[in-house]
Amino acid sequence: MLITTLIAAVISIAAGASIRAWAFAIFAFLVAIGVGVVVFVDGASVIAAIGSAIAILVVMEIGYLSGVFVSGLVRRNARLRQNNSVADSVSAASERQQG
Repeated sequence: MLITTLIAAVISIAAGASIRAWAFAIFAFLVAIGVGVVVFVDGASVIAAIGSAIAILVVMEIGYLSGVFVSGLVRRNARLRQNNSVADSVSAASERQQG
């Protein structure tokens, strides 16, 4: 179960950087149902299966939100870095023209 949780978290973080929220919600819901069914078929009670499904869904949602946050920070930093390099080249060119 730990390996499944880790895989779900890694996939969710990667998905946060690349796919839309509605697509991930459908994917996460299907994965949670699948995990619940597997737990139930392995002999656990219905309550335990539902609990496992909800737990994997929560882990996947937290991973998705983390991926969205981190990718947003990376994009913002790249944009700021690009804008600063353009501003530096403009100020260097204007200094050369004045001096």
